[in-house]
Amino acid sequence: MHFGLEEYVPIPYVLYCGAIVALLLSLFWRPIVGLYYLVPLIPLQTIRYALNDFPLGQSVVDIILLSVAVGLIRQGGSLCPKTPLNRLLAAYAIYTFVSLCAGSWYLNVPLPLSPSDPRLADWKCYFTLPAIFLLVIATVRDTSQMRVLVMLMCISVLMLDRNYWSTISERDFSSYSDDLRNEGALGYAGVNGLAAFQAQFASALLALAAFERKKLLLCGYIGLASFSVICLMYSLSRGGYAAFLVGWLFIGLTKNRKLLILLAAFLVLWAGVVPNAVRERVTMTYKTNGSFEPSTETRMRLWNDALQVVQSNPLFGTGFNTYAYMGRIGSYQDTHNIYLKVMVETGLIGLLLFLALLCGLFRAGWSLFRQGGDPFLRSLGLALAAWIVCTAAANLFGDRWTYLQVNGYLWILAGCVYRGLALQASESEEYAGMEETATLLPAHAGMAAL
Repeated sequence: MHFGLEEYVPIPYVLYCGAIVALLLSLFWRPIVGLYYLVPLIPLQTIRYALNDFPLGQSVVDIILLSVAVGLIRQGGSLCPKTPLNRLLAAYAIYTFVSLCAGSWYLNVPLPLSPSDPRLADWKCYFTLPAIFLLVIATVRDTSQMRVLVMLMCISVLMLDRNYWSTISERDFSSYSDDLRNEGALGYAGVNGLAAFQAQFASALLALAAFERKKLLLCGYIGLASFSVICLMYSLSRGGYAAFLVGWLFIGLTKNRKLLILLAAFLVLWAGVVPNAVRERVTMTYKTNGSFEPSTETRMRLWNDALQVVQSNPLFGTGFNTYAYMGRIGSYQDTHNIYLKVMVETGLIGLLLFLALLCGLFRAGWSLFRQGGDPFLRSLGLALAAWIVCTAAANLFGDRWTYLQVNGYLWILAGCVYRGLALQASESEEYAGMEETATLLPAHAGMAAL
């Protein structure tokens, strides 16, 4: 973690002991403590690797989430709070599980009923994200707890950025080379996953900053967003660049017009302000003869091949999590486009469910943003909407959706937004009740006088 304490404090033991304390406090005191422990670790995959040497350390995320759920049950809480997204999530979970089983027939392998089945494990990890969403809604009670979650996310991203900068700051970016790229603390999500995360989180920070009136917090949001954008720049990920520009444009159009001026200036001057390696990475997409460079050509081959697979079963697809086992083009296990991947594996029905999920999350954020009231809640709504816009763009170039370390914070933001909508609705009902009481009081007074 680069705090300078590693020589004196065994960080893995601290994390493991912290997990035990968080588990016990979640079970017997306040379930939200488990979330407070888990949130900073979500994007720091390589930090979580330090727990793998301890008993059950590999399952620390699942165990902490389970302790939060049991703590809620002990206190009489609901594990499935009512939201407009519940039916869609349930339908998507059922459909993808049936598709997972159908995929076993397609691959000619046993049904995914064993806990050791890697495809079943991937399906479970995929739906860990919505589980976090529901637990956040069930656990968070007020805006002060939401602020704590936001601050913990910011602290974690600051650690992520600092770790990344310490790794790449001494490298020579005078010319592009694949050796310059580094995935940072996001581990197996890869450097493109890191770039997508940075683009999404930086856009969310711009949304939070647009409503912040406290100068210290405003400077903190802008400073961290700038640091994340710098790390994004040095990731040399063109998909990450495109995602952030889309998020930047969205915030400018919806809330802060000054950002549009800055965006226009950047688009004019970018080639003169970025390192030469970044400029080469962007301009190398097309060769002088008009053809694509090798990595882009590979993506085009993958996309064309995926479209051919879709034609064989356009309605239901080949089965959830099957493409990685097909061996279609070399060793590639992904279509490098989430929409094509969903279409290949779950067909048109699965794609419609997936798009409906994206639209539902965006609509919730947009609704909270437009409702008025608490500026902090409005900023959370805009942050979620901006994140969805960014992730929709980033996933055009690969799977940036299914990784906990890339999109875990999206679901935490979504949980806060849905809780914020519930708080707003409760306040509106309370206000309406007070108005009704105030209207009835004069009538009662008149009756008493008579």
